[in-house]
Amino acid sequence: MRKKRWIVILALSALWIAGCSRLETHPATLNDSASSAVPPIPSTSSNHGGEAREIQGDIRNIHYADGNQVLLSADKWYLYNLDTGRVTAETPRRAFDQEQFQAIKDGYVAVGANINPGGSSGGLLAADGGIAYSAIFYDRQLHQKSVFEFNTLLKANEQILSLKAIAFSADGTQAAYATTTGLYLYDFQTNRKTTVVDLNGEDIEARSGVVTFEQIGFTNDDKTIAFKAQSFDIPAVPGKPSFDTCGTVNTDGSGMSNRTFGSYTCKELTAYNKLLLLAEDFTIPSGRMLVMEVPSGITKLHTLSEKGESGFISGSDSGRYFATTLADKTGWKVRVYDTSTGKLEAEQRISSDGEARYMANDPIVKMIDDKRMVMVLLGANQPGVKLKVVFSPF
Repeated sequence: MRKKRWIVILALSALWIAGCSRLETHPATLNDSASSAVPPIPSTSSNHGGEAREIQGDIRNIHYADGNQVLLSADKWYLYNLDTGRVTAETPRRAFDQEQFQAIKDGYVAVGANINPGGSSGGLLAADGGIAYSAIFYDRQLHQKSVFEFNTLLKANEQILSLKAIAFSADGTQAAYATTTGLYLYDFQTNRKTTVVDLNGEDIEARSGVVTFEQIGFTNDDKTIAFKAQSFDIPAVPGKPSFDTCGTVNTDGSGMSNRTFGSYTCKELTAYNKLLLLAEDFTIPSGRMLVMEVPSGITKLHTLSEKGESGFISGSDSGRYFATTLADKTGWKVRVYDTSTGKLEAEQRISSDGEARYMANDPIVKMIDDKRMVMVLLGANQPGVKLKVVFSPF
């Protein structure tokens, strides 16, 4: 199939000229005509330094970069500046099966997973196949600096369960990673691995009942690791399965706090420097959203507009806002809330335009706090589906 060529998004000034109306403080729903006025990757070239830079291939994802930039994942990785409306840098995209992207001091790090069909040996790459996790470090212009393979840290039969079990410090000098045997730190400057929490020990009380770390993230000026885990009661109750918990532990292994929250089940962790977003189980939504302050551990439980939206949470680039998505018969409702107060800041409805495949997966939603800009992608990474992009101020 002939490869599509998508051209970079127009400068933000063009978004307002095109008729994208501002969302009111007391939220008003944008109608379809206002939403569609935001051009979906318009076919106008963008020049930088006299050279036209075009986005090749279908957009797969949008990642946060730094400041007012985002990282567009297509056939390459593209750094896109929201102030100038231009692609400022690009680099070949590693063919990861899954990927994450994080801004760090003086650059970026892409971490990805590749599924191996088998025939390898050692660590996770066992003879029957497995998943290999790699990190690629870049400077501010997306020039590759180094590559690190996480499987080199793994023992025989040890596994990293997912990309969500890997996190990087803000300065990029350390990685935290969780495996089937524990929670660890790796220092790229000293090439030293240290154990934060050992899951092999028989004293389950010493690790507050945790049996598996599923998601992690740095917080509290990189002195603390936040986590979503599976845990057992202390003392253990025979026959009772593990249950969802969330908490924090200092990077030296001290000060561990592993918590449940009454009738609220935390399922998804998004970690920021001074707060955590703890979204609930989407299969049993209660219409609430839990925010935990760090390092105090003080929690706030915000009530959302509709019960069903609370299982689908997207945090903004610095955590000032979070967005929810909820499907109806003909499209998606997108709502933006203030993380501190729980106040509904904006909402808009995005039509599926009669394309059922737009409803097959949750939209990708990103928000840039300083610009009060929300970006929504429908149909991303779905072969044969034309991407729909909506950029709106709120």
